[in-house]
Amino acid sequence: MAKKGVKKIDVAPGTALINRSATTIVIPADKAVKFQVVDWFPDTSEAQKKGDVFWIRQSEDRGVDYFKEKKKYNDYSLYIPKSLAGGTRFYLEASLTGFKDRETTGVFVRAYAPYRLVKSSWKENTPNNNLQIHNGNPTKFNRPLLLNLVLEGVNGYECIVEIYNCEANVFSATDDQLVGSYTQVVKDGELNLEISAAETLQWKTKMGFKKPKERFYIMIRVKGQTGYIKDTTKKGDQRHAIHLYILNQVGVWLQPIMPASNKVVTVNEQEAKPQKNDHCKFQTISVHDRDKVAILFNEKDPKTFAVSEKTYRFSFDVFYGTDQFEVPDNSKPVLNNIVKFLKNNPQIAAKVESYADIRNTEDYNFKLTDKRANHILSYLYTNGVVNKLTVGSYGESRAKKFEYLTNEDRPIHKINRKTAISFDLKNLKRIFYNTILPNMEDQTDLAIYVKGFDTAGCLFKGDKKHDKSKAKYLELVNINQNREAVKNIDIAGEKMNIKVFSFEAGMFPTQVALTPNRYELRINSCAYFPDKTQTTIVVNAFTDAVWIIHAVYDYTGKYPLVCRGVSVDTPIVRGIAGLMEKAQPYIDMYLKVLNYFPMMGPLQGELLKLILEYFKSEAEMYGLGYGKKWNFSGGKFNKDESYAQGNQDLVEKGILTLTILVMIVEIIIAVLTMGESAATKLPKLKKLAKGLKKVQDASKQVTDLGFDFIFPKVAFTYGSYLEKVNKIVHFVTQFNIKADPVIGIKFDKKLGLKDLLTNSFIQNDKDLAESLKKEKINKDDLLKDNLEKAGRNKLGGKLKDGIGEGFQTLLDKAGIDAKISIFFSGEIKQEYQLKVSAPASYEQYDGKVEVKNQLVSGFNNSAGKSIGESSIKMKGQLEAKGRVYLVGCVPIDPFSAQRYFGNFATRIDAYLAASMESHFNHTRTWSAGDREGLYYQDTIYFSGIKGSVQLGVDSNRGSDDSWDAANKKANLVNTEFNLFGEHTFKMPKIQFL
Repeated sequence: MAKKGVKKIDVAPGTALINRSATTIVIPADKAVKFQVVDWFPDTSEAQKKGDVFWIRQSEDRGVDYFKEKKKYNDYSLYIPKSLAGGTRFYLEASLTGFKDRETTGVFVRAYAPYRLVKSSWKENTPNNNLQIHNGNPTKFNRPLLLNLVLEGVNGYECIVEIYNCEANVFSATDDQLVGSYTQVVKDGELNLEISAAETLQWKTKMGFKKPKERFYIMIRVKGQTGYIKDTTKKGDQRHAIHLYILNQVGVWLQPIMPASNKVVTVNEQEAKPQKNDHCKFQTISVHDRDKVAILFNEKDPKTFAVSEKTYRFSFDVFYGTDQFEVPDNSKPVLNNIVKFLKNNPQIAAKVESYADIRNTEDYNFKLTDKRANHILSYLYTNGVVNKLTVGSYGESRAKKFEYLTNEDRPIHKINRKTAISFDLKNLKRIFYNTILPNMEDQTDLAIYVKGFDTAGCLFKGDKKHDKSKAKYLELVNINQNREAVKNIDIAGEKMNIKVFSFEAGMFPTQVALTPNRYELRINSCAYFPDKTQTTIVVNAFTDAVWIIHAVYDYTGKYPLVCRGVSVDTPIVRGIAGLMEKAQPYIDMYLKVLNYFPMMGPLQGELLKLILEYFKSEAEMYGLGYGKKWNFSGGKFNKDESYAQGNQDLVEKGILTLTILVMIVEIIIAVLTMGESAATKLPKLKKLAKGLKKVQDASKQVTDLGFDFIFPKVAFTYGSYLEKVNKIVHFVTQFNIKADPVIGIKFDKKLGLKDLLTNSFIQNDKDLAESLKKEKINKDDLLKDNLEKAGRNKLGGKLKDGIGEGFQTLLDKAGIDAKISIFFSGEIKQEYQLKVSAPASYEQYDGKVEVKNQLVSGFNNSAGKSIGESSIKMKGQLEAKGRVYLVGCVPIDPFSAQRYFGNFATRIDAYLAASMESHFNHTRTWSAGDREGLYYQDTIYFSGIKGSVQLGVDSNRGSDDSWDAANKKANLVNTEFNLFGEHTFKMPKIQFL
């Protein structure tokens, strides 16, 4: 039987070609080139030759159809843009039936255009980043980069990209350093080169002279050819992508694996999309959880869903009668739905496979299945399907085998008389909704809304057909760890309600206590989640409990932590009041250690009395608390339990042991030093130290030198709870530690001139001191030789009588005084708030998480801050007062003025006051981020040096101290000054990763 149809096609006569070989026609790019049928098979009628044919442009392997349309046999124009010109070939053929010819009746065509680079750009290769790198937006080394090049004439060719560093930030043909070379194929007119963070760091080692900001450019050539590709400007520059600027700094790069959405994204991967089916789909799914609404799925927002690596195979069978090959009428409604689905999803490839039973010859059955497949193809094509279709005609070779007793038509033969249409649907990953809830005592109503749910065009039938009025529901709770049977939930008015609750956690935050209750919903359609056995939504209900530990030492008041926006604490058990009577033998046993110190002897009894009194007060400084709060609603926790109060006896025993151990160490230090150690200067030990001296009958006193040691007041709060951040529930451990101060010292003294002289000890000659003690000051003649006597008394060491009766009396009578106040304090206060967070180790989204990326997620939700301060404060004050008497305008000594002139003398008091102070505070903040990793940053605040000066006089005549016209007072100087202004210094971030 002769064949009919198209035998050969070619370009129209007179068409200018670039080149032509036995296998390929090369046409100019950006120009429409006409093709026509130039030869037909013998059985083709004249009417067919003059009619329309199907023109089909396909990929080189004939697997993808780019164009298929009916046109005149001599009226098809092929246009290939410059971006697709190069090494990529297309296969063009014409067909009477629309079926692809099994023989090579078509031609291979490619286009030519000069090699050119049209456009280039650099950016950091991070998710959702569209900011290009340029001089005003530089990047850093150790950051991943993406280079995008738009090219002409090189599509399908391998190109070599060379990256150069400008030695002087200007282009130089000789000095610029080659830092990297990369080979990649141009696809669809673009070259997208991904450069890892580690590779950019390697560039830094290859560069010469280092500059604060480095500049780079690229040159590109086709592999195996000489010469570099130019740009499209008149100049034809060979240097491209010249706007890569990198700061001479090393950035931190942690590959993000856990995005805010349900899907896991790989940088620069081709975004996979689910199939479309406007006649069997839903548009959105949302959940109303108490006062919050969360969009779980939105078909217009790819961030709300992720395409699974696993596909779902849809298969539909068209069954035939004996010897039948036309499309059966009863199968056309479903075929029409398939047509709609494939037209909505032209990217889906389908298979058409035909089978026959065994009741005829092998050759007959093969031809029969070929006809069946072709008719299905014709039905699909004539209804507008342009998808890639793979055809298989198997005759009886794949028929299911049975033991046939007769050759008559039986139901078992019908199983083998069919055409199977199948294609793989891209399934979606399960959608997880993670929430933190109260327990079963306070169950939560979740409302699930499914909008735009339509199943009129469902591809399935029977039990497999999707149902928009119901959803399957399963639950797994921790009460019995058993999954309940699957049940249906009605979707009434696009809404369904479920009651959920968390597991009631126990006394400790164990693995079981933190395990969520799990609820699953199956909402299925052809477009999204077509497999009715697959879960659509997983609700994880985590406990809202918070576990709290409080510990304090000599600290009054509460020291809560903040959880769910409110302050939480737990009662504290202080001291050992309930154990004091029982504790006496326990204390005696520990204090036996003092028997080993030989200097104790008969002092032990007296000492033990002091120690017991000290012990009682010391024990009251300690406090411990442990409890749990849960069922958070209405802005507060409605359930709480104090495990410390419930186990008070055990807690007091802990305090008792801790107190004794600390006390033993302090007492040993005091005994060994007999009250002379620095530790005994602490206020809490002064009493004990004085007691030791009294027991020894020591005559010395513990001298108050003006120095005070400030002992710590410490509060510690530890909390464990779950927190939801970016849709993921994290297990959070929070430490709050406050020491006010950690240690401190203060010196504050106001010394008169007498005190200054008294304490400025020069020498102590006992013989001279004894003789000087007998000297008396002549009170009637203060100005005679008293100054000399006072000096000798001072040198002799007569600290009380000599000075008190001598020189100070002289100063007091003369009305002269001077005092200086000195203040110095230094203390280190610290209040650390450290929050350590990590994703809870349960399935919270459909995807794999690496350990490194769990750390990243944890870092992003962790933080720490030393919110206290290391502070040093300094302050100095000086006061000086002087008095002089005037008679007329003649100054006289105060003694004579009072004794001889009385009310005729005018008293003038002058005073000088000066002060100066300064302090600085230090704060350290801990934090973490994608770019920096874990780091801390110090902040130092310097107050500057500030002070003031006052100078004034006050005059008064006689003994009248009232304020009248005879009295005058004037402030000559009263001003403040700043030697240095205040300033806050932010130190560089110190990174650990």
